[in-house]
Amino acid sequence: MNTSYTIQLHTHTLTYELTRKAVKNINLRIRSDGSVHVSAAPRVPLAQIETFLQKNSAFIIHAIDEMKKRQETMPFLTLCDGSTLYLAGTAYTLDVRLGLHNTVRRSGKTVYMEITENTPAIRQQLYHKLLQQEGKRLFPASAARVFPQLSDYPIEMPALRQRIMRSRWGSCMPLKGIITMNTYLAIMPESIIDHVMLHELCHLIHPNHSKHFYNVMTMIMPDWKERKAAMSAYLPYCV
Repeated sequence: MNTSYTIQLHTHTLTYELTRKAVKNINLRIRSDGSVHVSAAPRVPLAQIETFLQKNSAFIIHAIDEMKKRQETMPFLTLCDGSTLYLAGTAYTLDVRLGLHNTVRRSGKTVYMEITENTPAIRQQLYHKLLQQEGKRLFPASAARVFPQLSDYPIEMPALRQRIMRSRWGSCMPLKGIITMNTYLAIMPESIIDHVMLHELCHLIHPNHSKHFYNVMTMIMPDWKERKAAMSAYLPYCV
């Protein structure tokens, strides 16, 4: 269950979203849009959570300010005719035209979007459809590349799913053997997709973010931090 709260941090009034779930620590996440999200176990008092936020107020305020600066300087994908968008890290030009049906396809270096009515909602719906189509190809291919590198561990190839997610790039359910990839990853190069795939596959070995988890990550993919950092360039296209 998610609940919104407001707290005063020095001269800043902060509204944050609190999620109660089975976690050991109070977790803080600041999303690319500058929104603040906190997760904590049901037993943790609200006063303790807000004390945690006060102690980290300097970091939170700085991070939000940096997000705002980045949003001001980054391009924003409007999905209008002539826009540039990315599929698997490759740039495409968007060609939007009115027609009898709502369809989307890519050919050469152009994405053709036929729409019955020129509204942002229809353009976004077709954009998501395009990314889902790409994801159906990209995500299994990534698993096929990455999974064999974990052959020393007694894990089985998981079932793959995808969906639009706003706060995480992937998720893993070790007990069910299911990995869900963020559909927006279809925007990014295969090297970045492989980084997220490895991250989720490693949760089948270590269902946490312990040093053992990151040791496996680093052993298999020594440059995973660089790949993770490269993701920020594609955030304006996650619309």
